[in-house]
Amino acid sequence: MKWVFMSRMTFRLKAETIFILAFSGVLMFVCLNPHTINPAEWILYTKYLVPIGMAVWLFFSFRLHVSLFTSTPIHWIAMNDIMPNPQTIVFCQALIAFVCFFAWQLALAGIIAGAVVINYSAGWDLFTFLFPLYLIHFLLPFLWAWMIGLSAGAVYAYHSSKKAMLLVGVFVLWIIVLFSLEYRNPSFSLWGNHRWPYIDPLFSLTFQKERVLIKLAYILSSIAVYGVFRSMRRSFAGLAAGVTLVIFVTFFLQHAQSKFQLDDILLANDAKLYQQIKHQDQTKNIPLYGYWKIKEIEVNPKSTYPIKATLSLHPNEHTVRFSINEQFQIDHIQGGGKRLPFQQQGNVVQVQTNGAPSMTIYYRHANWYPQSMDSTLYDINSSGTLHSNVETKTCTRVNVIVGKEKYRWHGDHLPCLSVINGPYKQIQVQHTRFLVYKPFLTTTRNYMELKHQLVSIRNELCHLFPNLANTDYCTKEVKSVSIIPKSINTTNLSLYDSTVADGTYTFYVDPFLDVNGIPATKHIQELAAFFIPYRLFENEQISLFAGLYLMEKLHIPSIGYGNRIAEKSSIDSTTWEHYMALSIKEKENILIQLAQERRKGDK
Repeated sequence: MKWVFMSRMTFRLKAETIFILAFSGVLMFVCLNPHTINPAEWILYTKYLVPIGMAVWLFFSFRLHVSLFTSTPIHWIAMNDIMPNPQTIVFCQALIAFVCFFAWQLALAGIIAGAVVINYSAGWDLFTFLFPLYLIHFLLPFLWAWMIGLSAGAVYAYHSSKKAMLLVGVFVLWIIVLFSLEYRNPSFSLWGNHRWPYIDPLFSLTFQKERVLIKLAYILSSIAVYGVFRSMRRSFAGLAAGVTLVIFVTFFLQHAQSKFQLDDILLANDAKLYQQIKHQDQTKNIPLYGYWKIKEIEVNPKSTYPIKATLSLHPNEHTVRFSINEQFQIDHIQGGGKRLPFQQQGNVVQVQTNGAPSMTIYYRHANWYPQSMDSTLYDINSSGTLHSNVETKTCTRVNVIVGKEKYRWHGDHLPCLSVINGPYKQIQVQHTRFLVYKPFLTTTRNYMELKHQLVSIRNELCHLFPNLANTDYCTKEVKSVSIIPKSINTTNLSLYDSTVADGTYTFYVDPFLDVNGIPATKHIQELAAFFIPYRLFENEQISLFAGLYLMEKLHIPSIGYGNRIAEKSSIDSTTWEHYMALSIKEKENILIQLAQERRKGDK
């Protein structure tokens, strides 16, 4: 009977129902654009669809609940003792209406996420990524509008139309103020995305949990405003109390939202690292000694000590020294049942082992395990920009560990290890694993094109420079490609923004890429043409000339990275422009000549 009653209510509101269906149809049509290159692009449309949708759902909810409440004579039922608690009828009807609304939103989320997954030939993991995005960006604001309509409908039915209009006025003005703050101040972005034309991954996808909490706080606050407004006998007293509560909630939540700290959430916080090592005494040529072997490494990102390294020691050794990455922060070292004293100078650690048979190093923040050679793994240029300078040529084996709660491995000949945790998706394309930061996702066709270009670059360089023929780069297939955003504080372009070892390619890219206009894979094609030669030769002129040659020879479309890298390099503009004007064959001859001169210099 209840469902029959609801269907009758819907039929009575057929004009409003048609309006809802029309809006939902437009929303699906816009979000299901098959020509997008980023599967999450539709969250940008909140800029337009959320304000309109909130108005539509608020009006529909208000009209529906007024019809529900006024059509149920609870006072007459109570007077005639037909039911002991007639309010239960109204509550059940409102609950059924809410369930229908919620089910409709879930259906829309499923349709949109499912259609995008089909369009991108993806799997269940992409669906589970996109489905919650609809709930966060569309369902929650529409739910707020639904609750406002419910509150206003209850006041209209059981108090007075005047009081209901005052309450609606308070809520509408509140919504207008919030959206005006959003459109004037993009950092306030809460109900809509205003960073058109690209998805800003740091703000749009990094703070999803915080976005949900703030939106739920607004929804709960609106219920509190309704309660205060209803409890006041005088309309204007309720108006004053409601407005006061609205102002307080808005300022409090805006202050809470402004406290979101990017640097506390992003894994790669190079700015803090820079400050940490900026004034360190980087003394060189510190002798390393002591007999030790790595027995075990344990990685547990959620632990207080995310990495523990256990080393076996010689019983006659009382002091050992080893080198670590500057990004290490050692909490303590345990050995022989007690804490061992240690000192760190630059990236060299000295430990008083006191004859302990083994020791375990506990790290607060870790990036690598102990090294038997002293090497600085970061370079700071004259402008203070920090660049990673990982010596990947020494990595004969590379393990990429993604998203595991805990990881452990043993042995004397440990591989170079990359532990990656965060919003990443793994995609298998033509026997190559792509690990992609989710805001940078694109179609399978684009990944295939990127792999083809990486193979073409490898074949061209290995043919052009015969001395590379027996190297790891030329003998290994492209096993994996990782696309990772750089730290927000080190977005400057650098030739160090890539590593290649054991068939494993890693590219660190600007987190603010316009990935809706041009997919991230297109950016990486041009970057790879310059980055890979630099990793192979560690020579600025050869890498820049080789990059320009590769782009012309392999028809790689230019986005402008080559000129940007050249402008920051030590190569003068006249030399660069002269090389650009040469024919492809002349460019090739100059590259061969430069490589030959470099080999003679090495001898």
